[in-house]
Amino acid sequence: MSEIEAKIARLEARTDEQERRLASIEAKLDKLLELAAIGKGSIWLLLKIAGVLAAFGAAFAWCWDKLN
Repeated sequence: MSEIEAKIARLEARTDEQERRLASIEAKLDKLLELAAIGKGSIWLLLKIAGVLAAFGAAFAWCWDKLN
């Protein structure tokens, strides 16, 4: 094997390693985006529940005020 062929083989090995690492990074990014979407949904759910509880609390306070 000539020196040029050896250099090409090393470059191919480096390219393969970079492609493997890039695929790993892309998988991690996909997982992070999925978790961010779940977090965003849970925040909206929490805000909706808090709004309903506040409405019930206000209704209870109004009824309590009218009865006493």
